[in-house]
Amino acid sequence: MAKKKNTNRQPSTPEAKKQATVLTIVAIIAALVMILAANPWKTTSGTARQASSQSQSAETQRDGKDGSGKTKKTAKPSGTLTEQARTMFTGDVESIANEARDLLNAPEDSNVDSLSNLLYRHGRTDLAEATELYDAIGQQQDVETIRTLAREWWPKAMQAAVDARRDDLSSNLDGAARAADRLDDSSLASTQDCSDLRGAYVTAKQLVDGSSTDYDALTQAQQNLTAAMSGCATNLSQSDMEKVFGEPQGSTQGKDE
Repeated sequence: MAKKKNTNRQPSTPEAKKQATVLTIVAIIAALVMILAANPWKTTSGTARQASSQSQSAETQRDGKDGSGKTKKTAKPSGTLTEQARTMFTGDVESIANEARDLLNAPEDSNVDSLSNLLYRHGRTDLAEATELYDAIGQQQDVETIRTLAREWWPKAMQAAVDARRDDLSSNLDGAARAADRLDDSSLASTQDCSDLRGAYVTAKQLVDGSSTDYDALTQAQQNLTAAMSGCATNLSQSDMEKVFGEPQGSTQGKDE
């Protein structure tokens, strides 16, 4: 005779409830910055895989890399995206491949999507994978053709990324505004990280309302707003989190108003 499945639930401790609520709040307010599990690189051939491997092994020997293998920050090109692209991708095929990969992976170790994941999430797979560029590299086309493709890809990718970042910020503004107002109306505004929420919200709203085209500024604003909201939620008690951010989705105790 088959055993009946034990459906009895163990009572939750207050600490477990708080931890679950923190995770739920953070998941809700940071859902737009979830990192995709998909591989951001489209492999078009054995040659492309070999080129990628060779590029990675040569990183520490390339100009523009420091001893840790990280790309050194250089001055941002001025002008339109197309004008900026004309000053980029000036090296050989390996250098161009590495430069494009570094751009797609940035920002690294961040609380927001990298450029590639941002483009993936907003449905721009062709730009997230730099398909035409890496296909040409895999086919071992000449460096001038590859450079031209890179300089055509970059403005398209950045324009799509600007729109995506701004859209992400816009979708988070209402929730951030409610939380900031509730903090101001309570004694919780000085709680660690919560004091940063109002300023992060104001900056983000100004960029959205002004239809900013500054990708770096939009990215920084998204990082700051995400950090302020998740940090604030983490430093509040369960009851205070519900006062500031409302009831988590799926809660049976009530809902945010």
